[in-house]
Amino acid sequence: MKVMDTPRTGRIGTRVAYMSPFGVCFRALIIPRNPRTPAQSRVRAVFGGSSQGWGRTLTELQRQRWVVAAQVAPSQPSLGQFSHLSGQQLFTKINSTLGCLGQPPVDEPPAPVVFTPNPVGDLTIVNDEEGGTRLLLSVGPATEDVMLFGQAPCNKGRMKHRRVCYLGLLGPATNGQCDITAAYTARFGQPAPGKKVFIVTCQTKNGWKAQDHVASAIVPPNPPSGVAAAARGTKAQPVTVAEKREAQSAAAEDNSPLPRIMYKGSTPDAPRMHKEAKPVHPVSIHGVPLVHSLRLALVKLAKLASAGIRLGRAFRVYPAPIGS
Repeated sequence: MKVMDTPRTGRIGTRVAYMSPFGVCFRALIIPRNPRTPAQSRVRAVFGGSSQGWGRTLTELQRQRWVVAAQVAPSQPSLGQFSHLSGQQLFTKINSTLGCLGQPPVDEPPAPVVFTPNPVGDLTIVNDEEGGTRLLLSVGPATEDVMLFGQAPCNKGRMKHRRVCYLGLLGPATNGQCDITAAYTARFGQPAPGKKVFIVTCQTKNGWKAQDHVASAIVPPNPPSGVAAAARGTKAQPVTVAEKREAQSAAAEDNSPLPRIMYKGSTPDAPRMHKEAKPVHPVSIHGVPLVHSLRLALVKLAKLASAGIRLGRAFRVYPAPIGS
């Protein structure tokens, strides 16, 4: 629900404020679903261990150094404003990133890193020879590790990503492209045609992270079955004896010199012509040999006899006397 209010974000009682392209909006506060997947549990354990390490493993002098280092570590901007992190927040942030990458935690704050431009370009999705799809990222020369995040396939009308999951570090590139199909399908499965795929990449070094780079593409439709089979180069299946006989008989029919008759349907006037046509007895058709039964023959003779009697009465034709 859009409201006329000052810019704000976050929870306000039983409502949550957020910024949309049309202004400030409010939604009802709901408890999100908690699937407790293995990946989710692992990230929670890493984050919890990093947060607890602030009071368990560090000395007071080390905490002071983290507090000083956090003064130059800005937070994520919100509504055009940002602040600086606390020492514990910076410690948790750095060690959570290292734990996500499988690297050991650090007790001393690392020096800030100046990152080069993100080498990752656009995302391309193509159909492969096996009937599936391949996700290819354009990648240039990289000097830092690149973290790879992905979102489950969504509607192609969506223009902004949400709730991405960590898929691993970006692998080496071949001819300027990196194949991320295995990492993506292992988490979300094969994307369906017409769906949109969001990929987020982020450079990292010594626990520091650079700005995110977002790339997206729409999964193309599947090629026709004949084209896919030809592209895969599938081998022909062995032909059975029955199939050979059917093929030989079909070839013999094709080579026959007799003309072929094929029914192609009737015109719209055919039913009307059939209704208007007068029924004709088969006897009146010349050249058609018919074998009549005795009953039909008797009926015909009766009709001829009655017709002869009527003609005789009309022209006064009488039979000749006996013996004349």
